[in-house]
Amino acid sequence: MNDHLKSFYKINQSVEQLLKSKHHSSEVKQSAINLRKSMQPCLAELRQSAARIKDLLKAGFDDLDHAEDVWHSKPKIARVATDEIWQQLEQLRKDHCGIRLLGSQCKREAVKQAQACWKQILEPIEAKWFLGQGSQAQTIVGKDNKNNFTMEIRSVVASQFQEIIKILKKSLDIVYKKLANLHLDYVFQYVIFLDKRARDQARTRINLILNEINAKFRSLILHSPCQSRNLLEFNNPFKPAVQFLLNPHYNDIDWQNFCRFKKEVYTKIIEVINTIIEDRINLAIKSIEQVILFYTDFLERQYRYQQETPQQRNAEKAWIDQQRQQLERVSSSIDAILAAPGF
Repeated sequence: MNDHLKSFYKINQSVEQLLKSKHHSSEVKQSAINLRKSMQPCLAELRQSAARIKDLLKAGFDDLDHAEDVWHSKPKIARVATDEIWQQLEQLRKDHCGIRLLGSQCKREAVKQAQACWKQILEPIEAKWFLGQGSQAQTIVGKDNKNNFTMEIRSVVASQFQEIIKILKKSLDIVYKKLANLHLDYVFQYVIFLDKRARDQARTRINLILNEINAKFRSLILHSPCQSRNLLEFNNPFKPAVQFLLNPHYNDIDWQNFCRFKKEVYTKIIEVINTIIEDRINLAIKSIEQVILFYTDFLERQYRYQQETPQQRNAEKAWIDQQRQQLERVSSSIDAILAAPGF
């Protein structure tokens, strides 16, 4: 580009010399003036191109800075003692398999407890409203008693909902403690040895995982996926079943509808518990996998760096320095174009 700039200036100098000469006609001088005018947009375009290239060069310098940062990080990673990493990996791989089993156990126990609670809650309702003398099931709750029956049903459903919340929190606490004992945050001890770009990416990814674990295991609603949120928000899990049983268009409530209501709530209990716990177990598994991936990548890097010879390292550094010198020459050339006066 500097050659082009020199050519433009030579043309301009030639025009100036011609205009000062007494030996050229006015027509030729006018042509020289027009030539200089036509060269001005070319010079402006050259400067604009130089300015754009100057901005684009920043990415090249950034890449070389990154390459040099990686070069400096290699011996640090190569010297890291990895006994603890191998121990962590062994434990994480065991728990990666065990966490799914723990989740299944928690789901079974939670469903069992919730179903037992639901049965216990309903027994006095059935005895009062549907089991008469001789344990013969009554078939109808008439309209005169419907308001009282409605209040009791809404009360027991709310009670069951709160009990499910308690059961879920207890189950998730078991999994959360298991995750805490894995010390996933230990990975930060090794993140610091990476180059800046890889270090920032790893910190962001791992912090995201740890924050998501903390949020989801501390809350059942706000940080749940859409499906789980719909299951737990505003006592919604049992709302359709309650609406069916207490349909205002019907004056009476019969035994068959009550049995259907019991079954629908029973089914929804299983759905809520399985959905919430499965979501958290999947998060736990994904989190363990991410930490395992970091450790295995770190060990793979370390192995490769330990195989490098001093000659390889010197050659890499020489290449980085050479490319930087080339870019600096280009940058200096562009700076000269940007600083050049107009004509």
